Amino acid sequence: MKRMIRRCGILLLAVWLAMGPGAAGADGVEITLPGGVHRLTIPEEMIWQAPADDEENLKAIYLMPPDLDMMIFAYNLEGYTIRTLAETMTEAGREAQVREIAGEEFLFYTDTDEADGAVGVIYGYMTGNRMTEITFFCGSQAAMDLTQVIMESFHS
Repeated sequence: MKRMIRRCGILLLAVWLAMGPGAAGADGVEITLPGGVHRLTIPEEMIWQAPADDEENLKAIYLMPPDLDMMIFAYNLEGYTIRTLAETMTEAGREAQVREIAGEEFLFYTDTDEADGAVGVIYGYMTGNRMTEITFFCGSQAAMDLTQVIMESFHS
């Protein structure tokens, strides 16, 4: 049964990917990111979950079982730019890149959750001294591919 659920989830992701980012508006939900200026389009199938009351920086959680979790954080980060963050991480031995999406510079890196081995795909952008971080945890390659489609929908 678990294998069947996983296959259905992967099939759903594959169909959504095949429709392409342009189709997201027809079959997706637009969400507003912290700060109220930027937006993403996510699959309708993603389920919103409220962060715990004691979570100060975690602003939203969106789940697409069984393979994709998306968390949105916002916090103050003074004295850094996206480029200096990427350089600092690289100097510390972490692979980090600067990517541009819709004219905005993003810090991009991957990580692995030590608890369950899930791959984390992390994007972050700065607005003044405020970092907005969009973290995806992926349980399959299709989920990893979907993170790119979601991020390509980023706009003001």
